[in-house]
Amino acid sequence: MRYAYHQAFLQTTERLSRHQAHALLRAVNKFQQAIEAGSWPRGLGITHLRRDYFEFRVDLHLRVIYRRSPGLIEYVLYGSHDDVRRFLKSL
Repeated sequence: MRYAYHQAFLQTTERLSRHQAHALLRAVNKFQQAIEAGSWPRGLGITHLRRDYFEFRVDLHLRVIYRRSPGLIEYVLYGSHDDVRRFLKSL
């Protein structure tokens, strides 16, 4: 599996504190390990949103939206539940 970062994802993560960046990195690593192993830990809260868009939890309030296509996971957005709702309206 290949992984890519959409420009919008990079923009939403460029001003994170050290603590926030560490939490995001932990969640992304856990997610990628789950993808590779084919097992889905409940703590990630993976949810199908629309078409080929999904989300997983970083913590109680923050999510990562990703787009899945054959052989590729593209991280699209990092943000709050409200950010996710705004993104979905733009689709």
